[in-house]
Amino acid sequence: MVPASRFELLPQITDTKMDEDITPITVTQVQDPIGRQMMRYDLPGTAEGATATRGTIPFGLHTEVKWRLILGPGRNGMPEAVLDLGTGNGIWCIDMAHAFPQSEIIGNDLSPIQPTYVPPNVQFEIDDFNDEWVHPANHFDFIHGRALYGSVTSWDQLLRKVLHALKPGGWWESVETMVEFQCDDGSLPEDSAVKYWVGIMRIACERAGTSFDVAGRVKEWCEAAGFEEVTQRVYKLPIGPWPKDKSEKTLGSYNLANMLSACDGFSLHLLTKFYGMSVPELNDLMDRVKAEMKNKKIHSYFRMWVCYARKPEAPYESRPSSRGSTIRPPAYDLSGGETTDCASITEEYDEYEEDDTDVETSQRASPPAKSIYHGRRGHRGH
Repeated sequence: MVPASRFELLPQITDTKMDEDITPITVTQVQDPIGRQMMRYDLPGTAEGATATRGTIPFGLHTEVKWRLILGPGRNGMPEAVLDLGTGNGIWCIDMAHAFPQSEIIGNDLSPIQPTYVPPNVQFEIDDFNDEWVHPANHFDFIHGRALYGSVTSWDQLLRKVLHALKPGGWWESVETMVEFQCDDGSLPEDSAVKYWVGIMRIACERAGTSFDVAGRVKEWCEAAGFEEVTQRVYKLPIGPWPKDKSEKTLGSYNLANMLSACDGFSLHLLTKFYGMSVPELNDLMDRVKAEMKNKKIHSYFRMWVCYARKPEAPYESRPSSRGSTIRPPAYDLSGGETTDCASITEEYDEYEEDDTDVETSQRASPPAKSIYHGRRGHRGH
Protein backbone atom coordinates (compact mmCIF):
# COMPACT_ATOMS: atom_id res chain seq x y z
CA MET A 1 0.00 0.00 0.00
CA VAL A 2 1.39 3.38 -1.00
CA PRO A 3 1.09 6.12 1.64
CA ALA A 4 -1.65 8.54 0.65
CA SER A 5 0.73 11.44 1.14
CA ARG A 6 2.69 10.33 -1.90
CA PHE A 7 -0.20 11.30 -4.14
CA GLU A 8 -2.07 14.08 -2.39
CA LEU A 9 -0.42 17.28 -3.53
CA LEU A 10 -0.89 18.95 -6.84
CA PRO A 11 -0.77 22.52 -7.92
CA GLN A 12 1.25 24.73 -10.19
CA ILE A 13 4.36 31.51 -15.54
CA THR A 14 6.50 34.44 -15.43
CA ASP A 15 9.08 36.15 -17.21
CA THR A 16 12.67 36.87 -16.37
CA LYS A 17 13.00 39.77 -18.78
CA MET A 18 10.05 41.95 -19.70
CA ASP A 19 9.22 45.33 -21.20
CA GLU A 20 10.35 48.51 -19.49
CA ASP A 21 6.78 49.62 -18.89
CA ILE A 22 6.04 46.71 -16.61
CA THR A 23 5.29 47.58 -13.02
CA PRO A 24 6.45 44.85 -10.64
CA ILE A 25 3.74 43.37 -8.43
CA THR A 26 4.46 42.34 -4.87
CA VAL A 27 5.18 38.78 -3.85
CA THR A 28 1.95 38.65 -1.86
CA GLN A 29 0.07 38.63 -5.14
CA VAL A 30 1.32 35.28 -6.31
CA GLN A 31 -0.58 32.37 -7.84
CA ASP A 32 -2.07 30.85 -10.93
CA PRO A 33 -1.05 27.26 -11.17
CA ILE A 34 0.22 25.57 -14.26
CA GLY A 35 -1.74 22.50 -13.31
CA ARG A 36 -4.92 24.15 -12.15
CA GLN A 37 -6.98 22.29 -14.75
CA MET A 38 -4.67 19.46 -15.71
CA MET A 39 -6.31 16.90 -13.48
CA ARG A 40 -9.84 17.78 -14.54
CA TYR A 41 -11.88 17.72 -17.75
CA ASP A 42 -11.52 13.96 -18.04
CA LEU A 43 -7.75 14.09 -18.23
CA PRO A 44 -6.58 10.69 -17.02
CA GLY A 45 -4.99 11.14 -13.64
CA THR A 46 -7.90 12.82 -11.93
CA ALA A 47 -7.33 13.11 -8.21
CA GLU A 48 -10.02 14.55 -5.99
CA GLY A 49 -7.63 15.64 -3.27
CA ALA A 50 -5.43 17.45 -5.74
CA THR A 51 -7.91 20.12 -6.67
CA ALA A 52 -8.06 21.83 -3.32
CA THR A 53 -4.31 22.36 -3.11
CA ARG A 54 -3.89 23.52 -6.69
CA GLY A 55 -2.92 27.17 -6.74
CA THR A 56 -1.66 27.43 -3.20
CA ILE A 57 1.87 27.25 -4.57
CA PRO A 58 2.42 29.69 -7.44
CA PHE A 59 3.95 28.28 -10.58
CA GLY A 60 2.83 31.32 -12.46
CA LEU A 61 3.84 34.39 -10.52
CA HIS A 62 2.71 37.94 -10.92
CA THR A 63 5.30 38.99 -8.40
CA GLU A 64 8.50 40.88 -7.84
CA VAL A 65 9.85 38.62 -10.55
CA LYS A 66 8.58 41.32 -12.93
CA TRP A 67 5.39 39.48 -13.83
CA ARG A 68 2.06 41.11 -14.47
CA LEU A 69 -1.54 40.01 -14.57
CA ILE A 70 -2.00 40.76 -18.28
CA LEU A 71 0.89 40.56 -20.72
CA GLY A 72 -0.70 41.76 -23.94
CA PRO A 73 -2.52 44.97 -24.94
CA GLY A 74 -5.59 43.77 -23.06
CA ARG A 75 -4.12 45.52 -20.02
CA ASN A 76 -4.69 48.94 -21.60
CA GLY A 77 -7.70 50.94 -20.49
CA MET A 78 -10.38 49.87 -18.02
CA PRO A 79 -12.11 46.62 -19.05
CA GLU A 80 -15.79 46.49 -18.14
CA ALA A 81 -16.02 42.69 -18.14
CA VAL A 82 -13.31 40.04 -17.77
CA LEU A 83 -13.54 36.23 -17.93
CA ASP A 84 -10.92 33.80 -16.60
CA LEU A 85 -11.24 30.27 -17.99
CA GLY A 86 -10.25 27.49 -15.60
CA THR A 87 -9.71 29.90 -12.75
CA GLY A 88 -8.68 27.23 -10.23
CA ASN A 89 -8.52 28.84 -6.80
CA GLY A 90 -9.52 32.20 -8.28
CA ILE A 91 -6.44 34.16 -7.23
CA TRP A 92 -5.95 35.71 -10.67
CA CYS A 93 -9.55 36.97 -10.56
CA ILE A 94 -9.07 38.40 -7.08
CA ASP A 95 -5.89 40.22 -8.09
CA MET A 96 -7.63 41.54 -11.20
CA ALA A 97 -10.54 42.72 -9.07
CA HIS A 98 -8.18 44.79 -6.93
CA ALA A 99 -6.39 46.14 -10.00
CA PHE A 100 -9.69 47.00 -11.75
CA PRO A 101 -12.25 47.65 -8.97
CA GLN A 102 -14.86 48.97 -11.42
CA SER A 103 -14.69 45.90 -13.65
CA GLU A 104 -16.83 42.77 -13.59
CA ILE A 105 -14.50 39.79 -13.07
CA ILE A 106 -15.84 36.27 -13.66
CA GLY A 107 -13.89 33.10 -12.96
CA ASN A 108 -14.94 29.81 -14.53
CA ASP A 109 -13.99 26.37 -13.22
CA LEU A 110 -15.37 22.88 -12.74
CA SER A 111 -14.42 22.68 -9.08
CA PRO A 112 -15.90 24.88 -6.32
CA ILE A 113 -12.57 25.53 -4.60
CA GLN A 114 -12.57 29.33 -4.77
CA PRO A 115 -12.46 31.49 -1.61
CA THR A 116 -15.65 32.42 0.20
CA TYR A 117 -14.66 36.03 0.79
CA VAL A 118 -13.76 37.88 -2.39
CA PRO A 119 -14.00 41.45 -3.70
CA PRO A 120 -17.55 42.53 -4.58
CA ASN A 121 -16.75 42.69 -8.31
CA VAL A 122 -15.70 39.01 -8.47
CA GLN A 123 -18.06 36.15 -9.28
CA PHE A 124 -17.26 32.48 -9.79
CA GLU A 125 -19.27 30.09 -11.93
CA ILE A 126 -18.98 26.31 -11.75
CA ASP A 127 -19.12 25.14 -15.33
CA ASP A 128 -17.18 23.29 -18.03
CA PHE A 129 -15.88 25.71 -20.66
CA ASN A 130 -15.95 22.83 -23.16
CA ASP A 131 -19.77 22.96 -22.98
CA GLU A 132 -21.98 25.70 -24.38
CA TRP A 133 -21.40 29.06 -22.71
CA VAL A 134 -24.15 30.96 -20.94
CA HIS A 135 -22.60 34.34 -21.69
CA PRO A 136 -24.10 36.52 -24.42
CA ALA A 137 -22.27 37.60 -27.53
CA ASN A 138 -20.01 40.66 -27.47
CA HIS A 139 -19.91 40.85 -23.67
CA PHE A 140 -16.29 40.63 -22.49
CA ASP A 141 -13.46 43.08 -23.04
CA PHE A 142 -10.84 40.52 -22.05
CA ILE A 143 -10.79 36.72 -21.78
CA HIS A 144 -7.88 34.95 -20.13
CA GLY A 145 -6.85 31.30 -20.28
CA ARG A 146 -3.78 29.99 -18.50
CA ALA A 147 -2.52 26.39 -18.31
CA LEU A 148 -5.47 24.89 -20.16
CA TYR A 149 -3.41 22.18 -21.85
CA GLY A 150 -4.85 18.73 -21.34
CA SER A 151 -8.28 20.15 -20.54
CA VAL A 152 -9.53 21.52 -23.88
CA THR A 153 -11.44 18.99 -25.95
CA SER A 154 -11.38 21.16 -29.08
CA TRP A 155 -9.30 24.33 -29.41
CA ASP A 156 -11.23 25.23 -32.55
CA GLN A 157 -14.53 25.25 -30.66
CA LEU A 158 -13.04 27.01 -27.63
CA LEU A 159 -11.62 29.85 -29.71
CA ARG A 160 -14.92 30.24 -31.56
CA LYS A 161 -16.66 30.63 -28.18
CA VAL A 162 -14.05 33.17 -27.11
CA LEU A 163 -14.60 35.17 -30.30
CA HIS A 164 -18.36 35.03 -29.83
CA ALA A 165 -18.18 36.26 -26.23
CA LEU A 166 -15.62 39.02 -26.80
CA LYS A 167 -16.68 42.52 -27.71
CA PRO A 168 -15.42 43.72 -31.10
CA GLY A 169 -11.87 44.86 -30.42
CA GLY A 170 -11.67 42.78 -27.23
CA TRP A 171 -8.59 40.76 -26.35
CA TRP A 172 -7.90 37.08 -25.71
CA GLU A 173 -4.73 35.98 -23.90
CA SER A 174 -3.41 32.43 -23.65
CA VAL A 175 -0.50 31.32 -21.45
CA GLU A 176 0.74 27.76 -21.90
CA THR A 177 3.89 26.02 -20.73
CA MET A 178 5.69 23.17 -22.44
CA VAL A 179 6.45 20.53 -19.82
CA GLU A 180 9.86 19.68 -21.24
CA PHE A 181 13.10 20.13 -19.33
CA GLN A 182 15.53 22.32 -21.29
CA CYS A 183 19.17 23.08 -20.54
CA ASP A 184 21.68 25.29 -22.36
CA ASP A 185 24.95 24.37 -20.65
CA GLY A 186 24.95 20.57 -20.72
CA SER A 187 24.34 20.19 -17.00
CA LEU A 188 21.23 18.04 -17.63
CA PRO A 189 22.29 14.63 -19.01
CA GLU A 190 20.36 13.15 -21.90
CA ASP A 191 19.82 9.99 -19.84
CA SER A 192 18.44 11.92 -16.86
CA ALA A 193 15.45 10.68 -14.90
CA VAL A 194 13.45 13.85 -15.62
CA LYS A 195 13.83 13.45 -19.39
CA TYR A 196 12.84 9.81 -19.14
CA TRP A 197 9.83 10.77 -17.01
CA VAL A 198 8.63 13.43 -19.45
CA GLY A 199 9.07 11.01 -22.34
CA ILE A 200 6.96 8.24 -20.86
CA MET A 201 4.38 10.76 -19.63
CA ARG A 202 4.02 11.89 -23.23
CA ILE A 203 3.52 8.31 -24.38
CA ALA A 204 0.96 7.68 -21.63
CA CYS A 205 -0.95 10.84 -22.55
CA GLU A 206 -1.09 9.82 -26.20
CA ARG A 207 -2.43 6.41 -25.21
CA ALA A 208 -5.01 8.14 -23.03
CA GLY A 209 -6.12 10.29 -25.96
CA THR A 210 -4.89 13.64 -24.68
CA SER A 211 -1.83 15.84 -25.03
CA PHE A 212 0.19 18.33 -23.00
CA ASP A 213 1.80 19.71 -26.14
CA VAL A 214 -0.26 22.74 -27.10
CA ALA A 215 2.21 25.50 -26.21
CA GLY A 216 3.53 27.18 -29.31
CA ARG A 217 0.52 26.27 -31.46
CA VAL A 218 -2.10 28.61 -30.00
CA LYS A 219 -0.93 31.42 -32.31
CA GLU A 220 -1.64 29.28 -35.36
CA TRP A 221 -5.05 28.33 -34.02
CA CYS A 222 -5.97 31.94 -33.19
CA GLU A 223 -5.12 33.03 -36.72
CA ALA A 224 -7.18 30.19 -38.16
CA ALA A 225 -10.14 31.11 -35.94
CA GLY A 226 -10.22 34.70 -37.22
CA PHE A 227 -8.39 36.76 -34.60
CA GLU A 228 -6.34 39.80 -35.59
CA GLU A 229 -3.04 41.20 -34.28
CA VAL A 230 -2.04 37.74 -33.09
CA THR A 231 1.25 37.97 -31.19
CA GLN A 232 3.34 35.28 -29.55
CA ARG A 233 6.19 35.59 -27.05
CA VAL A 234 8.32 32.92 -25.41
CA TYR A 235 9.95 32.99 -21.99
CA LYS A 236 12.19 30.78 -19.92
CA LEU A 237 11.16 29.58 -16.47
CA PRO A 238 14.06 28.30 -14.35
CA ILE A 239 13.48 25.11 -12.38
CA GLY A 240 15.04 25.57 -8.98
CA PRO A 241 16.93 28.44 -7.33
CA TRP A 242 20.10 27.99 -9.37
CA PRO A 243 20.19 31.46 -11.02
CA LYS A 244 22.23 34.09 -9.20
CA ASP A 245 19.76 36.90 -9.87
CA LYS A 246 17.48 37.32 -6.85
CA SER A 247 14.23 37.59 -8.81
CA GLU A 248 15.09 34.65 -11.04
CA LYS A 249 16.06 32.64 -7.97
CA THR A 250 12.65 33.39 -6.43
CA LEU A 251 10.92 32.39 -9.63
CA GLY A 252 12.88 29.16 -9.86
CA SER A 253 12.15 28.30 -6.23
CA TYR A 254 8.40 28.68 -6.73
CA ASN A 255 8.54 26.74 -9.98
CA LEU A 256 10.43 23.93 -8.28
CA ALA A 257 8.01 23.85 -5.34
CA ASN A 258 5.14 23.39 -7.74
CA MET A 259 6.87 20.65 -9.67
CA LEU A 260 7.79 18.75 -6.51
CA SER A 261 4.24 18.92 -5.20
CA ALA A 262 2.63 18.17 -8.56
CA CYS A 263 4.69 15.44 -10.17
CA ASP A 264 3.24 12.55 -8.14
CA GLY A 265 -0.31 13.55 -8.96
CA PHE A 266 0.55 14.02 -12.62
CA SER A 267 2.05 10.57 -12.84
CA LEU A 268 0.08 8.13 -10.71
CA HIS A 269 -2.92 7.33 -12.90
CA LEU A 270 -1.26 7.98 -16.24
CA LEU A 271 1.84 5.85 -15.74
CA THR A 272 0.17 2.98 -13.91
CA LYS A 273 -2.86 2.69 -16.20
CA PHE A 274 -1.53 3.77 -19.58
CA TYR A 275 2.16 2.88 -19.34
CA GLY A 276 1.93 -0.27 -17.22
CA MET A 277 4.26 0.91 -14.47
CA SER A 278 3.85 -0.61 -11.03
CA VAL A 279 3.47 1.64 -7.99
CA PRO A 280 6.86 0.63 -6.52
CA GLU A 281 8.50 1.35 -9.88
CA LEU A 282 6.75 4.70 -10.03
CA ASN A 283 7.83 5.61 -6.50
CA ASP A 284 11.44 4.81 -7.35
CA LEU A 285 11.30 6.87 -10.53
CA MET A 286 9.69 9.85 -8.81
CA ASP A 287 12.34 9.81 -6.08
CA ARG A 288 15.03 10.09 -8.76
CA VAL A 289 13.08 12.75 -10.65
CA LYS A 290 12.69 14.90 -7.54
CA ALA A 291 16.35 14.53 -6.63
CA GLU A 292 17.35 15.85 -10.06
CA MET A 293 14.88 18.71 -9.82
CA LYS A 294 16.44 19.80 -6.51
CA ASN A 295 20.01 19.51 -7.76
CA LYS A 296 21.28 23.10 -8.17
CA LYS A 297 24.09 21.88 -10.39
CA ILE A 298 21.48 21.09 -13.03
CA HIS A 299 20.43 24.35 -14.70
CA SER A 300 17.15 23.39 -16.32
CA TYR A 301 14.14 25.46 -17.33
CA PHE A 302 10.76 25.31 -19.04
CA ARG A 303 9.58 27.39 -21.96
CA MET A 304 6.36 29.34 -21.70
CA TRP A 305 4.34 30.62 -24.64
CA VAL A 306 2.18 33.72 -24.29
CA CYS A 307 -0.22 34.43 -27.14
CA TYR A 308 -2.57 37.41 -27.25
CA ALA A 309 -4.99 38.31 -30.02
CA ARG A 310 -7.78 40.79 -30.77
CA LYS A 311 -11.29 40.18 -32.02
CA PRO A 312 -11.86 42.17 -35.22
CA GLU A 313 -13.90 45.33 -34.97
CA ALA A 314 -15.85 44.33 -38.09
CA PRO A 315 -17.72 41.03 -38.43
CA TYR A 316 -15.21 38.21 -38.71
CA GLU A 317 -15.16 34.98 -40.65
CA SER A 318 -13.38 32.02 -39.14
CA ARG A 319 -10.84 30.66 -41.57
CA PRO A 320 -10.57 26.88 -41.97
CA SER A 321 -7.75 25.27 -40.04
CA SER A 322 -4.91 23.72 -41.97
CA ARG A 323 -5.50 20.67 -39.81
CA GLY A 324 -9.15 20.29 -40.73
CA SER A 325 -12.44 21.51 -39.34
CA THR A 326 -11.39 20.79 -35.77
CA ILE A 327 -8.10 21.95 -34.31
CA ARG A 328 -6.56 19.28 -32.14
CA PRO A 329 -3.39 19.24 -30.03
CA PRO A 330 -0.45 18.35 -32.28
CA ALA A 331 2.37 15.92 -31.76
CA TYR A 332 5.18 17.42 -29.70
CA ASP A 333 6.87 20.26 -31.59
CA LEU A 334 9.04 22.55 -29.53
CA SER A 335 9.69 24.95 -32.40
CA GLY A 336 6.10 25.25 -33.65
CA GLY A 337 5.09 28.70 -34.83
CA GLU A 338 6.87 32.02 -35.06
CA THR A 339 8.18 33.08 -31.68
CA THR A 340 10.27 35.74 -30.10
CA ASP A 341 13.62 34.89 -28.59
CA CYS A 342 13.51 33.47 -25.11
CA ALA A 343 14.46 35.87 -22.38
CA SER A 344 17.78 34.88 -20.88
CA ILE A 345 17.75 33.51 -17.37
CA THR A 346 21.22 34.74 -16.52
CA GLU A 347 23.79 36.78 -18.39
CA GLU A 348 26.49 34.17 -17.81
CA TYR A 349 26.09 30.57 -16.75
CA ASP A 350 28.79 31.02 -14.13
CA GLU A 351 26.26 33.20 -12.32
CA TYR A 352 24.60 30.38 -10.44
CA GLU A 353 25.19 29.33 -6.92
CA GLU A 354 26.87 26.04 -6.08
CA ASP A 355 24.73 25.54 -3.03
CA ASP A 356 23.59 22.07 -2.05
CA THR A 357 21.15 23.30 0.60
CA ASP A 358 17.82 21.49 0.41
CA VAL A 359 15.13 23.52 -1.23
CA GLU A 360 12.16 24.42 0.92
CA THR A 361 8.82 23.54 -0.63
CA SER A 362 6.41 24.81 1.98
CA GLN A 363 3.19 26.15 0.54
CA ARG A 364 2.54 29.85 0.48
CA ALA A 365 -0.75 31.10 1.85
CA SER A 366 -3.19 32.86 -0.43
CA PRO A 367 -3.68 36.60 0.01
CA PRO A 368 -6.16 37.48 2.76
CA ALA A 369 -9.74 38.09 1.75
CA LYS A 370 -10.71 41.74 1.68
CA SER A 371 -14.46 41.78 1.28
CA ILE A 372 -17.67 39.82 1.59
CA TYR A 373 -18.24 37.01 -0.90
CA HIS A 374 -20.52 37.99 -3.76
CA GLY A 375 -19.75 35.09 -6.04
CA ARG A 376 -22.43 32.72 -7.25
CA ARG A 377 -21.88 29.05 -7.84
CA GLY A 378 -23.29 27.51 -11.01
CA HIS A 379 -24.29 29.00 -14.34
CA ARG A 380 -24.62 32.74 -14.42
CA GLY A 381 -26.77 34.71 -16.82
CA HIS A 382 -26.52 38.37 -17.75
